[in-house]
Amino acid sequence: MYRNGGTMKSPVVLKIISLESSFTSSEYEISQFVINNPDYVIANSISELANKINTSEASINRFCRKVGFKGFNKFKMALAQSNTQLDRMSENEVDADNLLDYITYDYQQMILSTCALLEKEDIEEVASLIPLASKVFMYPIYTTSFVVGEFSFKLRQLGIDVIELKDHLEAQLAIEYMNSDSLLITVVPSVTSKGVLPFLDKIRTKNVKTVLISENDNPKLSDLIDVKILIPGSMTAKNPLVISNSPMISLVFDIIYATILKNNKAFRQRKLSSDTIIDSFEAAESARYEW
Repeated sequence: MYRNGGTMKSPVVLKIISLESSFTSSEYEISQFVINNPDYVIANSISELANKINTSEASINRFCRKVGFKGFNKFKMALAQSNTQLDRMSENEVDADNLLDYITYDYQQMILSTCALLEKEDIEEVASLIPLASKVFMYPIYTTSFVVGEFSFKLRQLGIDVIELKDHLEAQLAIEYMNSDSLLITVVPSVTSKGVLPFLDKIRTKNVKTVLISENDNPKLSDLIDVKILIPGSMTAKNPLVISNSPMISLVFDIIYATILKNNKAFRQRKLSSDTIIDSFEAAESARYEW
């Protein structure tokens, strides 16, 4: 993962960067020190770090919780592991002339970054909201429709009522049919995209449960959505003009889907039955065309 002139960043540091827009001034100062001096943070105690950057231990612990850790020790451990992983990758320098290795390496880093950003509690909450909803409205924006379509198909195999909203007009019309038993899952590369915030604001008046999957952690969303899942932006890749964020979205959906199956035996059985029917149908179709 690369940013700012090609400097490689670890997954924990990338997570901090993705949350910058939501930091207070104090948290931002801490974040900048961590980003620029990870080795110092790893090697020193919380009191030494607090003295170094002229802040309090309580502020550092609040910062650690803000970025998803229970306290400084857990944060420091994750940062150390993340940096060790990065060092190992750096030892095997990727040949920029070998496009197969070059792009594969980018995707590997993006997937690791996605895993670093994911919160288990958020995944569990989404996996519990989906089966409880009377209708699940899926609203993909820009190039995310293919991945959303695949996830919608998987949910329908479980008997879940899913409605895909193809464009902004369909989304606006669908608001009339939403209620407090509905769930909206919106997938959008950037929440600064035109019309997204006003749309989510309208949805909120209907008491619809909302899930947002995005690469932008906009603080304006805190009162508009129930669950926010962050993914890394493709611009953090070495080759942003080529790299797509679709595999990262697919990874998130697969983890949510696996969690739904893990938590519900009836869904697991229904999935097995559905796969058996599909396999039987495909076998029958193949037999028709055997010569």
